[in-house]
Amino acid sequence: MKIIFAIFSLFIFTESFAQNEFPIPIEDFSDEFKAVIELNEKDTIITNSYDEFSPQYVIKITDKKMNSIALEAYSSDFPDYLFNEENETIPNIKELPYGSQSVLIYEDFNFDGIKDFAVMNGYFSCYSGPSFGIYLADKNRKLTYNEAFSDLSNNYCGMFQVDEKTKTIHTMTKSGCCWHQFSEFKIIDNEPKPVKITEETVTNFGFYEVTEISYKDGKESIKTKVYFPLDDFSSDIIFSFELEKSKKRVIVYQNYDILSYVLILEDEEIEFYYPDKNAEFGNQAKLIYDKEKNTLTFSNNSAEYQIYETENSVGIKVKTNGKTYNLKGKNDSKNGTLSYFQKPTNHTNLLYDNF
Repeated sequence: MKIIFAIFSLFIFTESFAQNEFPIPIEDFSDEFKAVIELNEKDTIITNSYDEFSPQYVIKITDKKMNSIALEAYSSDFPDYLFNEENETIPNIKELPYGSQSVLIYEDFNFDGIKDFAVMNGYFSCYSGPSFGIYLADKNRKLTYNEAFSDLSNNYCGMFQVDEKTKTIHTMTKSGCCWHQFSEFKIIDNEPKPVKITEETVTNFGFYEVTEISYKDGKESIKTKVYFPLDDFSSDIIFSFELEKSKKRVIVYQNYDILSYVLILEDEEIEFYYPDKNAEFGNQAKLIYDKEKNTLTFSNNSAEYQIYETENSVGIKVKTNGKTYNLKGKNDSKNGTLSYFQKPTNHTNLLYDNF
């Protein structure tokens, strides 16, 4: 649906933009430069790392002092909703990641104290979002196209974010609803280098998997954590309670027609869950409810786990290496009850004893 909207929007931009009178000035943004948008009358083909196109427009940036063209950049299309009543386009609007983004953004991207240029070249970033060519300026006001900085726009979602305080650049990209990537870059030898990449994925189980990749002194470090979002699963939780000593939370819940168990830390990070994501839903993925004892039991290769509930107690017994450990729960922390299983349910991996 988003892609269809982007294509429709692109059509609207093209149709209405053609009604403007050229050249179109870009509103004052600098004491040193001025810029206009003109129709491209040349038979030009632009080839770069992300696309090949015949540009409809050319942005001409003029050095005021030298009264000469400092840059000619091409674009396949522009958003005309950023025009004012005087037929001037407004620079430096950057609503990230999906909002309005100007034809021209004048900002210091490499933190050398000299403002640079981001010039929209079309809609080539993720989901047909706006993309930019990045031109770095030197102390002599010479503008030079930079492939590495341009990739941060064209290969991600829209224009990147600049953090002057930390001297870092931030990008975002995504694939559908269930995978997002957030990257942080430092400028080293005048090129953006990744220092941290965070990937967030919604797994088949509905968990949030967060992978953090960091770079330091030429070494890569990868850490992955998986989270159980309580709010998202609240309607599916059948029984839960908090363990007395560790304050970890035991949760029995339904994942569609599969009965599942999860043990989470205080920040919702998952310590253990069953069935394991690699398990085939055979015997190893079964849970057994004992009606007389009011217990729910399951096992894997390393241990047997038995969740119990009485009128005055709750907990989980773990049997491993010939020993049994009773992890007592806080009775006043209970939500729901194991008695839910006193009547048969439709969970495909649940078996019953003493019915």
